[in-house]
Amino acid sequence: MVRDLYMFSRVNEEADVIWFKVAYENTVHSEADITSFFAEKGLDIRFAYLDSSEDPTKGKYVMFTEAEKGRDIGSIAEELEKMDVVLSVKWGYSKNRAIQSVDFPLQLLGKRAVIIRAKTFVDIINIMNEQVPQSEGLLTMIGIRNGAGAARYMQEMVEMNDDNFLGLLGELLMAAGWGKIEYDINIFELTGIVRMKDSFLADEYGESDVPVCVYISAFLAGYISECLKKTVQVRESKCKSMGDEVCEHVISAAPSGVKIEHLLRGELH
Repeated sequence: MVRDLYMFSRVNEEADVIWFKVAYENTVHSEADITSFFAEKGLDIRFAYLDSSEDPTKGKYVMFTEAEKGRDIGSIAEELEKMDVVLSVKWGYSKNRAIQSVDFPLQLLGKRAVIIRAKTFVDIINIMNEQVPQSEGLLTMIGIRNGAGAARYMQEMVEMNDDNFLGLLGELLMAAGWGKIEYDINIFELTGIVRMKDSFLADEYGESDVPVCVYISAFLAGYISECLKKTVQVRESKCKSMGDEVCEHVISAAPSGVKIEHLLRGELH
């Protein structure tokens, strides 16, 4: 939700909004000990998140709180840093009372990322459609490459198998704001359907006579092909922009002998 990504604290407009970034040793009680410390100091957590994705032996605890103006936060930070599990502490004031859920630079799937509005993404697609010959093929190649790359990264981070790879994809797409998926796929016959509710492309694109989620179809093709090590094709058969209730992506096996790298080169039409 947008408010969880970036919001303004209005709980006590006479207090200071303060952030802490705590690096800690990842033990079974680290997070609880740090949370208890803040509670003992009377610092209510307005927003917080944990991250240990970069190094499982270490973690990062980011917390936003409010404190009465003039309170000695420096001494609290020094005391926090002396805890056995704490490696380092950074803190500061949010002058504009902003609370955000991301660090700078933002990381997504192991790479630097930026947040853009769905409208900006759709504007890019529209300009490509107007100015670039065979723009749909280009979008397909980009989507396949991105989907395959996402699958490879997730395979490094978590244990993926035939039973959970689509569930993990669903969590990823929902967290990224793309939409919510339901799926019915036969992984042995390489056939099935992925339905996406509230596709960000279809919602922002508006009315259309043809399906508009080509990039998402291609992303699904790249992701599924990489996970199964078998090449699939994906096409959008229904689209919310055409008046359908949900966007529907049909999965089928690629012709015999076609590999994912052939799709990346645009050799399959």
